[in-house]
Amino acid sequence: MSRQDPLSPPVNDAGPGEPDDEIMLEVNVRLRLDEVADLEAELLRISARREPTEKELRQLARKIYESRRMRDGIMDTKLFGEPAWDMLLALYYLPASGNMLTVSGLCFCAGVPQTTAHRWQSTLFAQGLIERGPHGTDRRMQFVRLTKRGRELLERYLARLFHCGKFASPSVRSS
Repeated sequence: MSRQDPLSPPVNDAGPGEPDDEIMLEVNVRLRLDEVADLEAELLRISARREPTEKELRQLARKIYESRRMRDGIMDTKLFGEPAWDMLLALYYLPASGNMLTVSGLCFCAGVPQTTAHRWQSTLFAQGLIERGPHGTDRRMQFVRLTKRGRELLERYLARLFHCGKFASPSVRSS
């Protein structure tokens, strides 16, 4: 029986004014269905996916970046190579902790030779994912940061990872 089924009272053999047991049972079942439906609606509301905060996304980016550095310390770095990804992760999480990256600093974050890192920076720049700006005190250096588009793309990807159990451990979510 569902909540939408019409109630069809059976023939009442009870005396006038006395509810039949079957009618009372049907009413009680219907009331319980309403309670169960309300409880399920509340559970769905509570367990609905929420958007991760910027802090949670930065922590996830940092965790991914640090796990890649740990891997590089254990395995031959020539087996793996995504300097552009390392640069994007570093540009996402480091500035929030007060670490502005220069062109040379970003090369270091990628863990590859400077010539390779510069080529990847040029590619990221051409793709509109990063931008360079003046240092302020030292005209020989330039700061590098994510563009609005670069930040949005990275946040969209990290938000998807955030909800994947194998990438987002409870320590990342609760910190």
